Amino acid sequence: MRPATAAGRATPAPQLLAPRGAHGPGLVPLFDHHIHSDLRNADDYELMAVSGVTSALAPCSSSHERRSSGDAFAARFERLIEVETARAAVYGIDLYVGLAVHAADMSDLRSALEGVDELHKRLGHPRVKALGEVSLRHHTSDEVTLLERQLRLAADTGTPVMVETPPPLEAFTAMLPLLAGAIERSGIDPGRVAVMDLDEHKLRLVHDHGGFDGLGGYGLPVSPRTDALFAVRQKVTHREVMRILDSRGPERLMLNTGFHFGSADPLGLGKTVHRLRLGGVPEQTVRALVHGNAAGFFDIPHRIG
Repeated sequence: MRPATAAGRATPAPQLLAPRGAHGPGLVPLFDHHIHSDLRNADDYELMAVSGVTSALAPCSSSHERRSSGDAFAARFERLIEVETARAAVYGIDLYVGLAVHAADMSDLRSALEGVDELHKRLGHPRVKALGEVSLRHHTSDEVTLLERQLRLAADTGTPVMVETPPPLEAFTAMLPLLAGAIERSGIDPGRVAVMDLDEHKLRLVHDHGGFDGLGGYGLPVSPRTDALFAVRQKVTHREVMRILDSRGPERLMLNTGFHFGSADPLGLGKTVHRLRLGGVPEQTVRALVHGNAAGFFDIPHRIG
């Protein structure tokens, strides 16, 4: 019942007008192409699903465990392919995976290359859509050798590559020339390589470097800003995404949550999409950012552009 005024007249109910460009959630299925769900609670999949995520990709990131044999890497690969895809399916998420030998998990070059051999055996699996994440940590010659070996494998098999970049800016800038050199020496088509974990400043550094012409994708981990105590990485807000769109457009940009074993929001992609729509970003652009660009790069079925 509406409240009455002193004169006994009913007070008109306030009209709530949706901002122009606000379309509500769920108009396009979301493809979250960079999640570390194998290091988190399975209930995150339900949160992702109700936010509109229908498909996702979990790369083989560092688990901060040194692996000293090919069998140890194989066990991690099998867990991703078999166990993790099944966990996601319970909640309605169509999960694909990336496999790689991460530099941070390398005990020595011999066992790491054994891991690459195990990786090679599994690249033809229908759930494996990427070689990743590859990265550098200490910039040693063994790490660079491992990186080049995996890039050559990707080139030989036509597999897309996901490159993880370290959070500290100084480590990021130190990695860029080594990564550019490894891409050139491996012979891989740069269009098969996507660089992850970028923000507005790091994206500009990649563009300005000169050794990354024609990269296939630029991954931006997005979420509204939080004051989490254990945030491994800072996420990109919708305002930063809009500035990037204004400066360079949506081509090859791919939004993801990039959520990790620390404090991170599995709803980050859905929340960011909603805020981009409220900000007036055209629906076709939103579709490209959260589904079309990444689905095309990773060759995911049922692509929506």
